[in-house]
Amino acid sequence: MSRPSLVSAVSSRLLGRGGTKDKDNDDAPVAKLETQPTADSTPATSRSPSRGSMTLSKSFSTRILGLSAGNEDDEGDSSNAASSDNTPAFLSDPTYGKAISDVINKRIDDIPDESLIKLTRQLEFWHAESTLSADDMVALTERLVHAATWRSRLDKNDEGDDRKKFTVPKVRFGRTELEMPIVTCGGMRVQWTWLPDSIPLLAPSKKKVLKSESQINLKDVVRTCLQVGLNHFETARFYGTSEMQFVDALSELMESGEITRDDFIFQTKIQPKATGEEFLKVFNTSWAHIGEKLGHVDLLSFHGVSDNKEVGFVLDESDGGCYAAALKLKEEGKVRHIGFSTHGPAENVMKLVASDRFDYVNIHYHYFGSYHGEGTDDTVGGHGNLAALKKALELDMGVFIISPFDKGGKLYRPSATVARTIGPELTPISFAALHLWKTAGAHTVSVGFARSSDLDEVLEAAAIYEAGNTSVLKGAEDRLAKLAEERLGKEWMEKGMLNLPTCYDERTNGVAIGHLLWLHNIVQAYGMYEFGKDRYKMLEATGWNKKKSFEDNIAKMVSFNAGRSHQSDVDLTGALSSHFDAELLKKKLAECHEWLNSKTDEPTDEEKKEQGWDQAYNLTVWEEFPGQPTVSGVLLQNMTGGRMGITGTGPTRASMVEAKNMRMSFSASNADIQGLLVDSDEEEEEEEKKE
Repeated sequence: MSRPSLVSAVSSRLLGRGGTKDKDNDDAPVAKLETQPTADSTPATSRSPSRGSMTLSKSFSTRILGLSAGNEDDEGDSSNAASSDNTPAFLSDPTYGKAISDVINKRIDDIPDESLIKLTRQLEFWHAESTLSADDMVALTERLVHAATWRSRLDKNDEGDDRKKFTVPKVRFGRTELEMPIVTCGGMRVQWTWLPDSIPLLAPSKKKVLKSESQINLKDVVRTCLQVGLNHFETARFYGTSEMQFVDALSELMESGEITRDDFIFQTKIQPKATGEEFLKVFNTSWAHIGEKLGHVDLLSFHGVSDNKEVGFVLDESDGGCYAAALKLKEEGKVRHIGFSTHGPAENVMKLVASDRFDYVNIHYHYFGSYHGEGTDDTVGGHGNLAALKKALELDMGVFIISPFDKGGKLYRPSATVARTIGPELTPISFAALHLWKTAGAHTVSVGFARSSDLDEVLEAAAIYEAGNTSVLKGAEDRLAKLAEERLGKEWMEKGMLNLPTCYDERTNGVAIGHLLWLHNIVQAYGMYEFGKDRYKMLEATGWNKKKSFEDNIAKMVSFNAGRSHQSDVDLTGALSSHFDAELLKKKLAECHEWLNSKTDEPTDEEKKEQGWDQAYNLTVWEEFPGQPTVSGVLLQNMTGGRMGITGTGPTRASMVEAKNMRMSFSASNADIQGLLVDSDEEEEEEEKKE
């Protein structure tokens, strides 16, 4: 009997069904919601157009939040989900199906639904790869089960189990002297709505928000994080209702006696303003609910300091500037430490760090690139933000990594090339975290939590970090570096991203050369097509009026998603005068556009696989509560109390059905599965006799 027919038999006999059927993370401030136009687009990690919001002219998610935009299947979790009629194919493998079933069944009651789905999707990928031995597949299963069952080890150990309760390691956060967990709870994707709670007339009802399913989920995230020692909570004034919801959840835990104020670190972020008066006006909106309940802000950040104007705001040394206003808040005891977050070009990030006036930095640096920090106009320190990160450590600043698993490569939906090259000993998420802690020296990495199960991969990484085993990390780093050199060439790897002017240089006419070359690199080297497509669409959304001056266009550019996509009519000769191979660079820019522009037809699954652009698996089980942020969707959601606009977020029926079916598959007795294997051999013998 062939593998599909065996799966069909298992499905029919054990689950009471017919045979199988083929199935077809941030940090950008949410600002000026009421004035931003939108376009018909859907974020790659979220919702389908059928589930939500009306759209206007320009994508709110692309222009304002820096979120990806694409067209995904309904429910946000179907691209790698087993259909309701499918039993996991690896269970039918005669060499390791029974052993895998035994490992999972032993702990299945301790595995939450979301974790079971993620575990199964990863096993399906490695089973389809057909590169692992039976022993390796069983070892992989044991690792994934251990990572998925951390909740069961919070309160007690199994009898005879020598594993201790694990808590996230803490490190000194630079000159702040705070004991910082190496994982941070990022608050951009767990709130009820993207609409800031300060918008006149349109502000969401605080009472309804704090009674919503979103708040129940957020409290579970907060409580669970605290249980594993993850006590740093990071939000922002313009993350919709996030700040308000976190303050309420934390204050409720304090009132109940579960925690004290000293048990956690609270961080919020305020956009820089031209004057201290403007800055304090925004801060006071936050303080209205923070002050009485939490008493102080541990870490106050200038939010999204990216372009030259914003850099000027925070480096202004006058008494009337926003930095002076922040110092006043510190003197008053409302704020303990001052830092900044940034999506800017590398030279601006370095300028801010080198000023030595900040206690810490929220920065983009990841193994697969530095986001808008990619490319540099000189050769000092290499390309990207690594030089700025090292400078921050040298100055004893705390180093916080922004969005390592989303802007760092969409690693919850990794390319098959990335997953395959890293290998079965680490998930791409675990690899990315370990690289940042061990190799780069960062203090903490942010996880944009949507649900408690988002801890699975980072807790596994934190345990490896604590154990001090770096060999598995070094092996993955070496394989990835070798692959990139093979596909990009050694000379390009060494020189290709150097001597590149930023989009703020008039010679570029606003084209984000470094960003575009970065996208070309990661698609060519690592097959990160889906991620590259998302990021390219953001650049396509940048408005540019050819009738206006360069200065006027730059002034209107959204600073935390700065730069234009490739423009064939823009002469970059002057901009590339110092590059080692301008003609090759131009060819790569054109090729990047050809691959990733939104007008090009999406390749088929077969074509993606041929190119090495296929996806390994999808760890997004259900869409995060705030959903896809379009202006019309957000407004309708708030005007109708969640009945219209952005709807259908949170756990879905599809995800619950998928988990239920998986449990039924794993719960099937090994004897029955073995019986089917025997039956299959007998059928083959009968067929041979007939032939």
